[in-house]
Amino acid sequence: MGNIKNREGQKDFFIDMEEHQTTSNEFFNPFMLDSLERNFGLSKVIIMYFDTHGRFLSWVDKNGRAAEGEDHPYNTFFANDIVRYKVYEDAVRDHLTYFDIEPRLYRASDIVVDYENSSLVSFLESQFQAHYSLSMAFGINAYIQVVFLRDSSEGDFSEEDVQYLRDIYTYIAMAYRSFKKYEQARIISNIHGEIIASGEKAYFITDDFMHILDSSKEALKRIEELLGSGISETINADTPCTWLPFLLGLGDEDGSEDVHNRTIKNFIYTIHDYKQQYSNGIVDLYHWITIHMRDENPVYNAIETDDFDGNLSELTKTERKVAKLMVKGYTYKEIAANMVISYHTVKKHVENIYSKCHVNSRYQLLKVLDKS
Repeated sequence: MGNIKNREGQKDFFIDMEEHQTTSNEFFNPFMLDSLERNFGLSKVIIMYFDTHGRFLSWVDKNGRAAEGEDHPYNTFFANDIVRYKVYEDAVRDHLTYFDIEPRLYRASDIVVDYENSSLVSFLESQFQAHYSLSMAFGINAYIQVVFLRDSSEGDFSEEDVQYLRDIYTYIAMAYRSFKKYEQARIISNIHGEIIASGEKAYFITDDFMHILDSSKEALKRIEELLGSGISETINADTPCTWLPFLLGLGDEDGSEDVHNRTIKNFIYTIHDYKQQYSNGIVDLYHWITIHMRDENPVYNAIETDDFDGNLSELTKTERKVAKLMVKGYTYKEIAANMVISYHTVKKHVENIYSKCHVNSRYQLLKVLDKS
């Protein structure tokens, strides 16, 4: 391939990305574009970002990031981008995630009918002074696409070129999978901090693709009480959990809040959403789920019917709202976001609530409120 250096570049590229991932918050970024050019001579590359439903978010090229907006040039072509539709449909069909490393390459001339006279060629020439493109698909539902470009003088990507780029895809995908595992370990650690602060004992931590990333022994015990013995043995961090959508209540209308409760048989599940946001517009969603027996905290039942008053007579109106959110299972950060106040203000309100109710923990507060 005329603009690719020798195969030693693959090793150097992988080392580049592996070293960079320990300090970077994002994997597909301008550093990757620099590394592709430095190691392979690939200077005509853009990275396109979509959400998990295929909606355009932004792109990055050598000139920087251009976010979606009314004046973004891609908006005029989005509806006619046949390649994008094909990439997205295949990814949804195959349940593509960031852990897949099987090469997914799309040469535009293989997909677009009457290529030379197509709107794609017109778009590539007007925006990038390019004539041919080849796209690589990565991440959940192919929400990241790395697009390689060539002008008409270089000619289309040959079969040999495609095979070589398949090798490069594998190196990118392996480095990306390593990055996501490293990132998820950090996210799990952050969520553990929230769980420890809340004093919860029975919990699951999951991603949005139905993988259970971590769990406590108490949670496994309680899920077996609900779904039957041996169910915990089906949990594998690398395999989607078939019963997790039922637990999360996917499709329910009440899933819009960052925290919501579900009651199933004699169990109350509090589901917290944890959002990992990136500058390119992508949001990865994680959940942590805590489990209580209904009999342990009957005060929840009153909250769900909006009849809850509790022993709150000495509390201010704001403190009453904080107390109710605490009982619902909200963390300090989630209470702060819900009430549009600072984290430190929430802590101060909680200190006042504990002082007025003569308790030292959330669970003691639950008992006091339940006795009222």
